[in-house]
Formats: sequence, C-alpha cells, structure tokens
Amino acid sequence: MNKCIKYIVLSSLALFSSCGSSGSPVDPVGPDPNPSTEKQVMKSVVYSGTDETFANPERGFYTEIEGNLVDAVSEMRLKDLKANGKTLVQLLYYLNDYTNASLPSEGLTKVDMDFGRVRNAGLKAIVRFAYTNVQTGQDAPMDIILGHLDQLKSVLAKNKDVIACVQAGFIGAWGEWYYSSHNLNNADSYKKLLDKWLEVLPSDRCIQVRTPKYKQDYLGLSAPITESHAYDGTAIARIAHHNDAFMSDETNMGTYQDVKADKAYLGVEGLYLPIGGETCLPSPTTAVSNGSSAVSEMQSLHWSFLNDAYDRKVLDKWESDGVMTTIKNKLGYRIQLIKGDYSTKHIPGSDVTVKLTLQNVGFAAMYNPRKLQMVLVSADGRKSYVATLPEDPRAWKPSKSITFEESIALPVDIAEGMYQLYLYLPDAESTLAGNPLYAVRLANKGIWDSATGYNDLKATINVTSSYHLNKSTSNIKFIEK
Repeated sequence: MNKCIKYIVLSSLALFSSCGSSGSPVDPVGPDPNPSTEKQVMKSVVYSGTDETFANPERGFYTEIEGNLVDAVSEMRLKDLKANGKTLVQLLYYLNDYTNASLPSEGLTKVDMDFGRVRNAGLKAIVRFAYTNVQTGQDAPMDIILGHLDQLKSVLAKNKDVIACVQAGFIGAWGEWYYSSHNLNNADSYKKLLDKWLEVLPSDRCIQVRTPKYKQDYLGLSAPITESHAYDGTAIARIAHHNDAFMSDETNMGTYQDVKADKAYLGVEGLYLPIGGETCLPSPTTAVSNGSSAVSEMQSLHWSFLNDAYDRKVLDKWESDGVMTTIKNKLGYRIQLIKGDYSTKHIPGSDVTVKLTLQNVGFAAMYNPRKLQMVLVSADGRKSYVATLPEDPRAWKPSKSITFEESIALPVDIAEGMYQLYLYLPDAESTLAGNPLYAVRLANKGIWDSATGYNDLKATINVTSSYHLNKSTSNIKFIEK
C-alpha cells in the first residue's frame, strides 16, 4: 500500500513538471508580476529646407576694422554689423608706434576692452597685427615682434571665446609677409613667428598664413592634413590659410606656386581648417572674375569667410552675375535637417532614442569646437533638461549626408507629461554657451527660436508610467538645467 501511494505521488509530480508549450516548469505562484518589456516604436519627421539668407557664427561676409592701441573700437558700429547679418569682424591692429618698444599696459588693456565690445555685440573676431599699411613702411625686428606676442598672450587667452582665428601678420606691409624693412621675408623668420604664435595662442585656435607654401615650408611637408590629425592641437592642425588676392589672376598674385597642386592641397586643408580672405585686382585693367567661377572656387577650396568691401569692383561683378545670394548662404557651413526618427514610449528613467539625418549644404565645415545638445522642455515651459551628445559638428563635411543615433536617459524623477524636443548647437566656451547669438541655426523652415537659439525638432515626447520599459543604461543623460 505504501509503495502504491509513493508511485502515485511521483507520477503526479512528473506530469505536473511536463506541462507547458516549451516543456519548461510552470510557476506554481501564477503569472509573472512584471510583464515583458514593450517594443519601442519610432515616429518619423521629415523636414523642409529653406533658401533664406541668415547669419551663423564664424562664417559669412566680414567687415574689416583698423585699430590701434589708443582708440576704442566702436561698440555701436559692431552692433550695427550684427544687426546687418554679420557674425565676424576683422580687427587689424597697426602697432606703428612700437617698432622698437614694448607695448604699453594701457594699450593691452584697450585691446582687451575691444574684445569685450566684440562679445557684447555677439560677434567673433579675425585678428591680425601689423606695423604698417604702406608698402615701403617700417615693420619691427624679430625680437620686438616676439616680445609683443609674449605681451599679448594673456589677452588672447582671456578672450579666445570671441576669437574665430588669427592671421600670422606682423611682418611687412599689412602683415602679409611679402615686404619687410628688416628683411624678415624669409623662411627662418616665418618659422620663428609661427613657433611663437603656436605657443601663445590657445591650442584650439588656428593661425592663418598667406600662401600654402608658408605652411608647407614650416612643416617640411607638402601633403595636406589628414583626418587623423584634425583638431589635435598640433601645428598641422592649427596652421590655416587666408588669401588676400582671391580670384585676382591665375596665381592669385603669387598665392599659388603650382596652381593645380596648390588648389588640390587647399581643397583638402579647407575641410578641417578655416580658409578665407578678400578679393583683389592687380591693376585697373585686369579682367574681373565672373560669379560662377567664384562660386566654383569657394566650393572646391571650402571657403568660410570673405571681406565684404574689398575689392568692391569684383564683388559688384559677382552681384550682377546673380551669385551673391548663393555666396552669402554657402560661405562656411550650412546645416540642413533631412529627417528625424524619435521613440514614442517613455517612462521616467527610460531612454529617448533619436536618429537624425542632416546635410551640410555649405562650402565648408565648422572649424572651431562646438557642442551638440538635445533639450527637452516641458509643456508649461517651467522645466528643461539638456543632454550633450558625443558627436563633433566639425565632422559634418560639405556636400555630405550625416546620420547618427543616440539613446539618452531620462531622469528617474522627471515628471510625467509632454515635452518638446530641440536641437541646440551652442558655443563650446562656457562664457558663450548660454548666449543664443552664438548658437547655430539650421537651414530649415519654421524651426528656429532666436530667443533661445534652439532648433525645434517638431517631436513631442510623452513621459508616462503606463508603459513597461527597461531603465536606461546609457551614459548620455538629460540633466535639469
């Protein structure tokens, strides 16, 4: 009898264990209290581009202002430039009273204050120093030049936020390295000057030189920069180019030694470094370049900025040729959203998944550091959260389509509700990061908010506790502002 009871019990247990479609044991306490994670659904938004002309930081037409160590740069004039769509000003300082003397402390203070006025106006500066604007004028001996740069070091470091780039300057008329009363127009002097510039200028700012040969001679290298050295702070990543005889003749008045080879070189350099300058006519009888050729050159050489006043005859010709709007729009970068895909299910602490496709339809790429951020703003506008993405906007090269996807963790204590999603491209410097005048506007219809500098992605994020989602493990997080 006992054997029979034992057999029945064992048989019942075996039968109980074999139930279920997969043959796995059945939970005796009932169904799992935590249902399976729900599958995420993505919603797509397609964006419309715009041909509107608008300003963006560190690109476009610039105005040159000549200065000295006595007279203040007019803040009113700088603000007028900003109001008229400029984001760049060239500050060309002539130090003609100091060819054999140190710079006075009050002069350095005045330069510092000029940078403050540039900042107040919402501009950035292309900076150059020279001693004379006369072909036969006097420059300074090398020891004086190097001493002046040592004196300027702290002012440059303090104000690097509003320095777009500098031009090597100092030697010869206009600081263009061609003429020199002290016989400094040679490779040895150029090297000493560039060595000092690389030492005193913050490492994430570039120094433009007047011809490709100057950089090649300094480096002892004829090959252009490669992506592996881009933005790494080395000399090849910091020496850039300005051409102050653009489209003047075949060689651009000696800018090019080997026209084909030098243009090919600059065509690569311009993908990573700022290229800009001004037009010129060698003589009153020189044929003026046509607009379509100018556009083609700027596109292939990746120009970021151009003087708005010199040479007026050349610029007027391009205007009459009907290409000036194209040049205004495409100098430098011009970023256009194509499509966005956004997750639709969210709980506090889960991920917001974003996939964006965009295109740079400008001539060039960004050349200074810049942040890329996502911003969430609550429906009532009282709460906002920001996440900094790892992508580098400088990698958005011209005529290229770019797609990136990120998962961003929501705060675990975020309130349930609706949130609007924005893309924000602020300046990398903390002094300017919250200033919308220094944020990048995308080339799309109906998305720009000039008051905040945000680009509206037209995506609404609903956060609710009703979904069954995994908590985020992403190291990219929304943080309350």
